[in-house]
Amino acid sequence: MSTKLSVIIPVHNGEKYLSQCLDSIVNQSIGIENIEVIVVNDNSTDNSLKIINEYRNDCPNFKVITNESQLGAGESRNKAIGEVHSDYLTFIDCDDFISSNAYKDSLSKINESGADLLIFNWETYTGTDYVEPINIHQVNTLENKLINSIDENPKLIFSTPSWNKIYHKSLFKYLKFSNGLYDDNLAVVSSLINASKIFLSKDATYFYRKNLMSTTENITPQHATDLSESIKELYSLNDENVGLLNVKFINDVLFWIYYYDWSIIDEIAVISKLKECAYKISAKDLDYFKRLFPDYEVFYRKDCLDLNNFDSETFLAKYKYFNRLNKINSTASLYIDKGNGFNEDSKISVDYIPQKNNKLSFDLTKFSNIVSIRFDPLEGSFIKSKINNIAVTDANCDNSINDDYQIFLNLDPNYIFSADLNGELIIDFDLEFINDDELASLFVEKNAIIAEKNNIINEINHKDKKGRFNFFK
Repeated sequence: MSTKLSVIIPVHNGEKYLSQCLDSIVNQSIGIENIEVIVVNDNSTDNSLKIINEYRNDCPNFKVITNESQLGAGESRNKAIGEVHSDYLTFIDCDDFISSNAYKDSLSKINESGADLLIFNWETYTGTDYVEPINIHQVNTLENKLINSIDENPKLIFSTPSWNKIYHKSLFKYLKFSNGLYDDNLAVVSSLINASKIFLSKDATYFYRKNLMSTTENITPQHATDLSESIKELYSLNDENVGLLNVKFINDVLFWIYYYDWSIIDEIAVISKLKECAYKISAKDLDYFKRLFPDYEVFYRKDCLDLNNFDSETFLAKYKYFNRLNKINSTASLYIDKGNGFNEDSKISVDYIPQKNNKLSFDLTKFSNIVSIRFDPLEGSFIKSKINNIAVTDANCDNSINDDYQIFLNLDPNYIFSADLNGELIIDFDLEFINDDELASLFVEKNAIIAEKNNIINEINHKDKKGRFNFFK
């Protein structure tokens, strides 16, 4: 069998969107007879294999590899690469799809340019009217362009997905996918830094499906651990471009630690793992990143440099629990309860810069039958606050709603308002960050580090907490 391109598709329980994915390949303008399709059934327990076999019966260019146990997408791709017979290779995930001209147009550009790596654009597909913001890894282009290396376009190092690229066989040896949740990073970055010519194409599109309700959107300590391991692997490449990418990844892990409500045991474990690889981060890398992305929102320069100056427990205490500088975007949110409780579907958010006094406006005209309203003035910092112009019926504060200020020793402070509000709602509120001395005093008085209802120290009893942080002495 002589084909122009091989397509590798790892599949684990992908029955919902698998047919759309396979149809987008079968219907390519280059002709399915010119495509070798290698599907790896990663021990699926749904109808995925049945769907795969239906396509294989109709098309002799389909080859199926079956894993007896679930190996993950990375190892599944590694197995399939050994079965490739074409000079060019690409990947697609089983819930995604591609434009009908993607392969014909891309191979034509490769033949004309002599490129050994081609990168085409990708769009996030949600199946709704919601438009996902462009992210730093979505390095799309508005023009067709040939470059000799990523040194001509340093931001390409952030193009870490494996699936919006076509690789020449000279790059196959670099396509060694890792285990874990970030299996693409090492293989793709290795290919990027070793490619002799890279063609950036605007004329083909990969549609990356994002399920807004997917559990993959819920970051866990495992995500942070796996990304830390990926950072370590990338540094092993000994390429200066890798430092730029790892600045972003290290900031990602720090953001997750600051933002999410994990147990202290998990937080310390993640920081310890991050310290194993982040020791190579330099002020030069951090400053270079900031020059390329001056408006990037998640950037912790001092925190990154201090990772190596403190043990994990001290770093956590200093930068998450005792440093009251707001670690995340300053966003106030309003949740409207229309009888079904508070949820993301009825949320209005406003970005702002917190001041001692703040006035924020929210449009309620599209809401009817309002039962109650929840107002979150800020997330990610311990604060004291008070509402000046609206009656408060409840708050998850650690004192009384009748006090002059409400004190919040949790990272998700909120107020509940009565339902007799409509039209344009203006909330006038005062806000102050609780300073270190106040915080230490409040924690000792209440005999707790974080309010139990927010589970910041879930599954850690008070005796453990005292033993972990020396500032109680």
